[in-house]
Amino acid sequence: MKNSSIKSIILASALLFSSGCTKDDGDDSSANPSDPGTFRTKCGTVYKGARQDSVARSEATKGTVRVLGNNLLIFTSATETKLLKLHNLGITSQDAKASAAESRLNALAAQGEVFFYQASKNCSVPLESGGTGVLGQLFSAKGTNFSEDLILSGLASIETDPCSGDLLSSCYNALADATEETIADEVGEFLWKPVSDSNGRLAVHTGPSGTTVIVNGETGTNQGGGNGFGSLARFSKAGCAYGANVRVQVVNSEGAAYTLNGSTTITIPNGCNRYCIKNGAIALCPKS
Repeated sequence: MKNSSIKSIILASALLFSSGCTKDDGDDSSANPSDPGTFRTKCGTVYKGARQDSVARSEATKGTVRVLGNNLLIFTSATETKLLKLHNLGITSQDAKASAAESRLNALAAQGEVFFYQASKNCSVPLESGGTGVLGQLFSAKGTNFSEDLILSGLASIETDPCSGDLLSSCYNALADATEETIADEVGEFLWKPVSDSNGRLAVHTGPSGTTVIVNGETGTNQGGGNGFGSLARFSKAGCAYGANVRVQVVNSEGAAYTLNGSTTITIPNGCNRYCIKNGAIALCPKS
């Protein structure tokens, strides 16, 4: 997003900004089966300056969010509009991860109504894009916590924010450390060649070196780097033989998964066609 657009949103937000919290009635759906009236997360929610293991749905401010960056959102309720930073998460600088984090946040926002818990009533922070925002946590319409979803997808950087952020730090860092054992990184570069030039069979190029590529359960043979990619995996059949909605997994030498937008599975719509990653998504990639 251009700086001029962000500044316009910041100005509009400043005119509408209110640090108070509006309470709405809860509904019957819940992410916590043991108590349909609450949300419960692995690390808890800082709300009203204290960490709470579970938070009542009726305490949330309900509204919608628009994603402006990998940790910058604009939250709108019936009475207010706020620029929002997810509590204790930093700004992801790596391009592939930043794009993937935005996609993940957009998918959660697209579920509809969100539930917002501001960390504390009178706490605001300066934002890297300019202006001032609030800190807090969001839950999607289906009850997913935005912050923990990013951490568990390997798409978050952890930092300690004010407004009692220290109450979340150790747990968030532990979640991130555990995630690193199963999530290697965003795959970044990928090319599905249904008919290779050498033998007419499927070849899959990936950006990272030393990867293992698995297609519909078949493990390819790693042939090393080439053509600007870190790894080349060759398979026993041409791409067409793998059908439609082909499931592809890319893992490192320790079995940790490379992800695409936080997902450990890359889906190829039609094995007969040539695909690559464009703008953070699998897209047709005809040979030029």
